[in-house]
Amino acid sequence: MEPSIRQSGNGTPFRSLLQALQTRITSSVATYYRETASPEKRIAEGISKVTDMTPLQAHDIVTRGLPIVLAREIMDAYEVIARDALLLAIGVSERTLQRGKDKDRLLDSNATDRLIRLASITEQAIEVLGSKDAAEHWLSTPAIGLDQRRPIDLLQSSEGAELVKTLLTRMDYGVYS
Repeated sequence: MEPSIRQSGNGTPFRSLLQALQTRITSSVATYYRETASPEKRIAEGISKVTDMTPLQAHDIVTRGLPIVLAREIMDAYEVIARDALLLAIGVSERTLQRGKDKDRLLDSNATDRLIRLASITEQAIEVLGSKDAAEHWLSTPAIGLDQRRPIDLLQSSEGAELVKTLLTRMDYGVYS
């Protein structure tokens, strides 16, 4: 059976995550402004990739949490990267994923932040390298620009994630040294 998340025409394999983010952004903005749904819906519909979120939108989502079910779906979208590496990158255990069978159980703010970070960096790698498979292979292979460390292993911290983002940006511009 195929995972429910596949790369769509807009360049992201994280359709379920995008839908959850749009829903949470819509409800967050509605909570703050107490207006009709149309302005909030317009703000949320502007997100076609995880990286399209504003910092405030990301903050609101991180503080509210994302469903554990969504983390399982995101992990199922990866075909090359080992499950253990993904669990470390997100900062959850296999048992946490198993316990989160109902849709109401949420990841804590740290795990939500790391899940969004993983998806965002994967999207950036897809843009730079041209395909989801190439991005996954790159994330799971030691990189010269990261002192022979695997990019997926560096996503456990915000500092490591910044190093990976910087390297991807440099690769995109053709600057490797």
